[in-house]
Amino acid sequence: MNLDWLDAFLIYGFFTIVVVSGLGLLLHLQLGLARIANFGVVGFFGIGMYSFGVLYVKVDWPFGDPWQFLVCIAAGTLAAGLSGVVVGWLVGDLNEDGVLVGTLGFATAVFILATTEKELTGGAQGMGGLQFPYDVGGVKANELLWLVITAAVVGGIVFYVWRVHRSPYGRLLVAVGSNEPLARSLGKPTFRTKLWLFAVTSAGMGLLGAMYGVMERFLRPTNLGVDITLAAMVALVLGGSARVWGAVVGVVLTVGFFDIIVQNYLPVPVEWYSQALPVMREALFGAALILVLMFRPFGILGDMRRDKLMRSLHGD
Repeated sequence: MNLDWLDAFLIYGFFTIVVVSGLGLLLHLQLGLARIANFGVVGFFGIGMYSFGVLYVKVDWPFGDPWQFLVCIAAGTLAAGLSGVVVGWLVGDLNEDGVLVGTLGFATAVFILATTEKELTGGAQGMGGLQFPYDVGGVKANELLWLVITAAVVGGIVFYVWRVHRSPYGRLLVAVGSNEPLARSLGKPTFRTKLWLFAVTSAGMGLLGAMYGVMERFLRPTNLGVDITLAAMVALVLGGSARVWGAVVGVVLTVGFFDIIVQNYLPVPVEWYSQALPVMREALFGAALILVLMFRPFGILGDMRRDKLMRSLHGD
C-alpha cells in the first residue's frame, strides 16, 4: 500500500486525539457523573504503559507475537485496574480536595518510579524494544492500522459510557455525585460503587496507556507529564463534563486544533517545537479552561439532559 500522500504527523495527531478522547470519556464517568475529581489520570495511564512495556521487553516469553503482545497488554490493563482499586480505597472517603491531592500524588509517584527504577524502565534514558504485533508493510501502514485499532477500542469505550448513562448503574453514579450522604442513607453502596468505578476506569486508562506506548515504541518518563491529565480534563470541561460526547467535542477543539492545525499547517518556526509550543499549548489550554468556567460552566454541550435521560430509562 502506497501511503506517500499521507503525512506521518497527521497520523500521530489523530492518534493523540483518539487516545485523549478515550481518557476524557473515562474521566467523564468519574468527574461528570460521580463527581470524583481525579487529577491522576496520567498515573493510571503510565502504570498500564510501563507494565506492558516492561513485561514485553524484559520477560523472556515462551511464545511470540501476537500472544506475547496480548498477554502483556492484558497484564498492563490489569495492573492499572488494581492500582485503581488501591487508590480508590484510599481516597474513597476523602473530600474533593483530598481526592485531588491523593490522585495527583499517585501520578507523581508513578513518574518517580519510572525515572528511578533504571533496571526495569531505563530511567530517564527510556526503554525501547516495543513494536506492533503485526507487520503489514511499512511504518506508515503499521501506524495507520494501529490508529484504526485504537479508534475501535475508544469506540467500545464510547458504547460503554453510553450504556452507563442509560442504566441503573448510571443513575446510581449520578446519585452518588449529587448527594452521597443521601444516597448512603437510602441504603446505596456508595463506597463500593466508587471503588468499582475507579477500578474499571483506571483499567481503561491503563489500556490506552499501553496502546500509546506501542505507537511511541520508546518509553520515557516525559510521556507521563501532567499535560495528559490537563488535556483530558480541559477537553471534558470544555465540551461538557456531564455529556457523553463532551470529551470528544472538547478534544477536537483543543488537542485537534493545536496538535494538528497549529503544529502541522501553520508556519511555525522550527525552533519553537522543542520548548515554545509545549508551553504555549498548556497556556492556551489553561486559558480555555478559565474562560469556560467563567462564561459557560456546563461546557459547550451543556448539562445532562435529565428529562430525556429519564424518559429513555423508563420507556416513556
